[in-house]
Amino acid sequence: MDFRPTPSQGGKPLVSIVDVRKTYVMGHAPSGGGLFRRRGPSQTVTVHALRGVSVDFHPGEYVAIMGASGSGKSTMLNLLGCLDRPSSGQYFLGDRDVSRLDDDELSEVRSRYLGFIFQSYNLIQQYTVLENIQLPLTYQGGGELSPEAVERSVELAKMVGLAERLDHRPTQLSGGQQQRVAIARSLINDPYIILADEATGNLDTKTSHEIMDMLQRLNDSGKTIIMVTHEDDIAEHAKRIIRMRDGQIIEDGPSPRMLAAAAAAEESAAAVEA
Repeated sequence: MDFRPTPSQGGKPLVSIVDVRKTYVMGHAPSGGGLFRRRGPSQTVTVHALRGVSVDFHPGEYVAIMGASGSGKSTMLNLLGCLDRPSSGQYFLGDRDVSRLDDDELSEVRSRYLGFIFQSYNLIQQYTVLENIQLPLTYQGGGELSPEAVERSVELAKMVGLAERLDHRPTQLSGGQQQRVAIARSLINDPYIILADEATGNLDTKTSHEIMDMLQRLNDSGKTIIMVTHEDDIAEHAKRIIRMRDGQIIEDGPSPRMLAAAAAAEESAAAVEA
């Protein structure tokens, strides 16, 4: 498949979610027949995880998606990451509606155009730091990695401060170091979007802020970041905060730091005019 979604130019969104609904049916219906037929009401429960969500994300944005458990934020991230499909609605990545792709095509989109950072790191324990960083490239197939790909993975390891640990395995690393490997891995395919799911959830406060500073630098360099978090202090690193409840977006606007920056700019401009 030659799938090359080009990020739109001229201020158009990189990602568009249009009237997306996601419904899960959990449990089972009464079954059996004759004397053994199960009696009583259906044992199924319908869960409306997303209820007609429409939202755009533009190149270079840094967005935090927040909400209580069951609000729909994790379902939203799974859809954005092509780990799930909407029950209805459309998901445009660039100019392509990826909600209509089959499993193999979605897998290729994930390996080539998206980067993932997970709360539990999701490193392969038998692999070294370098091999874990290279993992998305190995999923793409094509045999042995090129010298350029190997060099890029080494450079990414250096960027996240692990130049001296290329041959170490996850069990030889701290939690913060493992998350640094995950960040480098998310960048190896030069993705359009980095998706972070509670990226600091297993880390202490100091290490959490180190990781967030790293993500901030990546965003400053132009990377689009969309993260799910339930922590206000982590969300404040973002430029935009989306809050969800009962499968819907209830609030979408600038983060406190962006509002503070705008207010400071206004004050400075007013002082110059005076």
